[in-house]
Amino acid sequence: MMGIVTRHIVLGAMLCCLVTASSAHEAAPYVRTEVRYSSQSALQKFDLYMPTQGSGPFPVVMWIHGGNFYGGDKSHMPHVDRDPIPTQPNERPYQEQVPDVASLTRMGYAVISLNYRLGGPDWATAMLNGIRDGKMAVRYLHSNAGALRIDPTRIAVWGNSAGGFIATALGLTGDQPSPFDDGASPNLSSDVRAVIVWFGAENGKSRPILQLEPYIGSAKIVPPFLIVNGELDDIVTPEDARRLHDALISHGASSTLTIVKGAGHEDPLFMKTQMQPAFDFLQRALLPDNTLR
Repeated sequence: MMGIVTRHIVLGAMLCCLVTASSAHEAAPYVRTEVRYSSQSALQKFDLYMPTQGSGPFPVVMWIHGGNFYGGDKSHMPHVDRDPIPTQPNERPYQEQVPDVASLTRMGYAVISLNYRLGGPDWATAMLNGIRDGKMAVRYLHSNAGALRIDPTRIAVWGNSAGGFIATALGLTGDQPSPFDDGASPNLSSDVRAVIVWFGAENGKSRPILQLEPYIGSAKIVPPFLIVNGELDDIVTPEDARRLHDALISHGASSTLTIVKGAGHEDPLFMKTQMQPAFDFLQRALLPDNTLR
């Protein structure tokens, strides 16, 4: 088993490129839509939101949407799909989780909102394709960093539900071969700097090829993780989240676990209470001089 090198979070003054602008009338971020990172499917595209201040290269937050690997889209806007007050005994409030693009770009991040292939002959294939697309997108960012004005050494991935599972896979397999590599550019890095997992810490269950925890022990470098799960989530359970967190900690990696009291899957409480902790985590993880790993 190869040893793991982890970075330790450095708390200090935030660099100017990551400070939230104070002006309430700041210009909207520059948007570049439908950027194709692979030609295998029409879904293999992302939208890019750039800060209006500075010339870069900017750190990157790549948002990966949920949807059970059969639905969801990079362009989703916040909305509540069911009455936020449950009307049935076991019904939970539900809300699509989306990136706060305005806040992130004001803080100096380039934001990628990713689409990936959905569906397939079976769920396992859909999951494999989702992870492979995530890795292809990260490699695209590495190979096109100059043209995009981004810093490929400071890429964070943030996903919810299915997107959280993809983000976990990207974090654990960035520096080692895996079944998630597409083979097109095996020598190009798919390394990421930080991982945020919102209710997506599922471990492949009965699908051995999709089990991610074994990669923790064989990785040379594991980026810091922020794992957030709902206390009442019965799709990705708190036990799933704790298992991933404990596995990371037991191998010397950096992981923070938050269980949101009273929250279910895709609960509105996440966007109400967990955005600022995520911002704080990103600021610490993506500072250029940090020693997180």
